[in-house]
Amino acid sequence: MRLNSLDYIFFLLAVIGPFFAIPPRHRKSWLLVASLLFYMYGSPVFVLLIFYSTTVNYFVGRRLELTVAGGARKRLMVVSCVANLGPLLLFKYYNFFAVSWAGVLHAAGLPAQPQLLHLVLPIGISFYTLEAIACTADVYFRRSPAETDYRKLLLFLAFFPTLLAGPIVRARHLIPQFDRTSTFQYERVREGLLKILWGLFKKIVIADRLGLYVDLVYDRPTYHVGSTLLLATFFFGFQVYCDFSAYSDIAIGTSQILGFDLLRNFRRPLFASSFRDYWTRWHISLSTWFRDYVYIPLGGNRRGFWIANLNVLIVFLVSGLWHGAKWTFVLWGLYHGLFLLAQNLWHRYVPAMIPSGPAKRWLQVAATFTVVGLSRVFFRASSVTDALYIYREIFTHFDAARFFPGSLTQMAYGLFGIGVLLAVETFTELGGYPTLFLAPSKPLRWLAYAVGAILLLLVGVLDGGQFIYAQF
Repeated sequence: MRLNSLDYIFFLLAVIGPFFAIPPRHRKSWLLVASLLFYMYGSPVFVLLIFYSTTVNYFVGRRLELTVAGGARKRLMVVSCVANLGPLLLFKYYNFFAVSWAGVLHAAGLPAQPQLLHLVLPIGISFYTLEAIACTADVYFRRSPAETDYRKLLLFLAFFPTLLAGPIVRARHLIPQFDRTSTFQYERVREGLLKILWGLFKKIVIADRLGLYVDLVYDRPTYHVGSTLLLATFFFGFQVYCDFSAYSDIAIGTSQILGFDLLRNFRRPLFASSFRDYWTRWHISLSTWFRDYVYIPLGGNRRGFWIANLNVLIVFLVSGLWHGAKWTFVLWGLYHGLFLLAQNLWHRYVPAMIPSGPAKRWLQVAATFTVVGLSRVFFRASSVTDALYIYREIFTHFDAARFFPGSLTQMAYGLFGIGVLLAVETFTELGGYPTLFLAPSKPLRWLAYAVGAILLLLVGVLDGGQFIYAQF
């Protein structure tokens, strides 16, 4: 079920009413039933994977709680990782590794015919797998006790607002909230609905409008010159940000209505002034997950500058592969890892040449925006061959007169959406968001709500399809 569909709106209304009407002791059961039905809406059979993951982590976590010996604890953690990653590797990566290995054999002059599996990727598996691993890892590192209530652990992994595309929630943050008695609070509901409205606006009015242009260009890159490809690349940067942050906004807003607090997943990455700053603003729940469960266990920065940077590079390669079973995603991760390494080297060995101040800050923002934007070629291109062609055209075949291969009306809609996004993001970065949307002035608030709703209906692409990250 897509969070930008009428089905979801009706589903949410059907969940909220009974949730606040029934006694608090039954609310966990009600949310659990609703979450399982939500996931079964598309592919009922894959709900078995949720039960499988819950069962593995429940028993491994309980066993870890009782185990003292270090060697036995490590073996239990390995069992948890293998059991959790097994379905993900099978459904998402088997064909990728099979084809890649066959390519290696062909390059060596050996015959190879990969045996491919025609499997449907379970929606959300990349997200709830990381949540499950973190749940057991926190018990292993003694950051939190093992969960003794199977129902609560199942609800944590199946929690419907975050199930398909995050944010990636930690068990120690969300599970204790299930025992909290939530009451219907007007202010919480209003702020939650506002987040949902803004998320729908970003998805339907901005992301899906820009997607029409991006798809036109990237589906046939050889039909276009560098200027068109460059514009489509930067449009895709805005599209993927609005699309993914929209899902997070709707998920966080939904949870807030129900009385649960989720951590922020985006913090205006368009204003990042460096690669390091960008990754503290973009997909924060994933960045912190890789920091806590990959980078730090590898040694973090405890073994010197060069080992720390090697660990960073490993993290970004794994992160790229997590995004998709394609070499383009691996190269996207390598791109970010290498640029972060270059930034670390620059800060270590090159003295500051521009004095601090607003001018330096905005130069850094512009440079980061450009370099990150160009990385989107690997993220969006259908193949490595297409990506290399697009990069070559951007830097060698630039024709400013051929920016607009499609409808100028569609282009105007896209630019309008970007303008609204930049205005709101700038206003928020400067601390003005609460003044406009959460001000005590009701006429101003309701005018903003009404304008947003009207634009959704008049400008939005109402059949824009699934969220980009829900496909990972």
